Parts: sequence; C-alpha cells; structure tokens
Amino acid sequence: MLTPVFDPPLVRCRACGLVFTNQEGAQEKVREAFDVIYGDPQDEQRIQERRRPLYQAFLARYRPIPGENRLLDVGCGSGQFLRLARERGWDVVGTEIAEAAAQAARAAELPVRVGSLTTATLPESSFNVVTLWNVLDFIPNPVVEIRAAQRILAPGGLLVLRVSNLAFQSKVYRASRLLRGWSRLAAPLAKQRFVGRVSFNARTLRHTLERAGFDQIEIINSMPTYGDPYRTLHWGGDRALQAMKRFVYGLAWLMAVCSGGRVLLGSSLLARAVKQGKSAAPGD
Repeated sequence: MLTPVFDPPLVRCRACGLVFTNQEGAQEKVREAFDVIYGDPQDEQRIQERRRPLYQAFLARYRPIPGENRLLDVGCGSGQFLRLARERGWDVVGTEIAEAAAQAARAAELPVRVGSLTTATLPESSFNVVTLWNVLDFIPNPVVEIRAAQRILAPGGLLVLRVSNLAFQSKVYRASRLLRGWSRLAAPLAKQRFVGRVSFNARTLRHTLERAGFDQIEIINSMPTYGDPYRTLHWGGDRALQAMKRFVYGLAWLMAVCSGGRVLLGSSLLARAVKQGKSAAPGD
C-alpha cells in the first residue's frame, strides 16, 4: 500500500517505510540526466572536486590489506574516487550506467563496466570493499542492489554507502513552503532540497541493509559536499553555502551526540555494514 507524502509524486510504502518517486519512466530519466551531467567534463570535475574530502576521509580510515584489497565502486562516474583509491594501493573496479562516464574512466585506464551492479557479471565473494557514493538514491529497488553487493563481497567484507537524508530534505522543503511569500529566501532554499528516486532516513536505510543480510551496521551524519557543486546560487555561492553547511552539520552533529546517535538530521547519511564472515572489515 502506497501513501502520498509531502511532495507528490513522492509516496511512502506502508510496509517498509521507504519513500520513492511513483512515476513511470523515472529510472530512464535518471539515466538521461546522468548522460547530460557526464557529457560536460567541467561540470563533472566540479562536482567530484567538491566530494574529494569525502573520498579522502574514507581512504584515511580504510587502508588496503595485502591480499584483501579488492574494491568496487558502484556508480563510479568518470572514476575520480577509483583513481584516488588506486593511488592508495587498492585494486579497483567500477560500474557505471552512463556510457559517457564509463568512457572517460576507461580513457584514464580505469577498469569500468557499463551497467548496474545487478547486471554486471561479477564473481561471488570477489571484493573486500564495495562503495556507493550517492548512488542508492537513484536505484528503483535498493534491496536488490544491496543484496547484489552482499553476494560479491568476501566474508567479512565492507559495504560503505552515502545517501541523501530524507529527515533533513523534508524539513528544507517545508521551510521553503513556509517562506514562499518571501521569494528571495524561498527560491534559494528550495534549490538546496534533493530527493532522489528513492529517499532514506536512518531507520529505512538500516532496514534496507538488514533485509540484504548485512550486520554490524553503523549509520552516521555524513560531512556535506563542499560549497555549491551544482551551481544553485549566483556568484559567491560556494563560500556562502559552505558556511551554511558547516553550521547545519555542526548542529546535526551536536544533536546526534546528545541523543546517543538516535537523532540523525544531517543533509546526508553515511552507512557502514559488514557481510557476515570470519575476517574483520579492511582497516579495522
């Protein structure tokens, strides 16, 4: 049973709580949008440069272990994260649905397969780490995709993923609606809202990972992407938006600490989960 939520055509599944876009052809529109983004190398470079601190934080925490250094990045784009991981000693592979992005990654001599994780022919238990950086939001059936990740992970393997946080995004939407009489405030605020094909909060993200067979699940507020990667504001938007993001992230961090991690209101969530098995996750 589906229930309409705050911003149609968004609906919520009463059984699992997931919020998603109830619209025919939504996934094909996602593919077309990515083809446009990756068709402009400058725009892609801008986005990836602003995500670099996220990638560096991951690579600082998780270091490759000899013989256990196989890493798969799902939705790898043109391969910026793969390149950084390879420089740190990871044996990398990527998957990507946008042909233009895959071609760019291959031009950089990165091994990338065109397609989703469920269509790529990857051997079972063949990777030690699987990452999805803001990818799960765009996948119509996230449980199927995460089960595919679980299948190709070795026992004790690590899954790390980042998604937009519906708990935050819904508040941005409601705030922009309340301010609609003041368009100079409401319009820039509305541009900061992001709702993907599927939208998660901490509870539904944990439930998705549990249904896919993962344990040792940890979900935290993710640090925000630097500045204004999508050019939502006029000139000077990078610094202004970065200052606001720091304030919001600091407030969300404080609320998480005071609640013992139960209240997660950051703009994005970072999840870590382990496939059951004998060995520890890389870097632990």
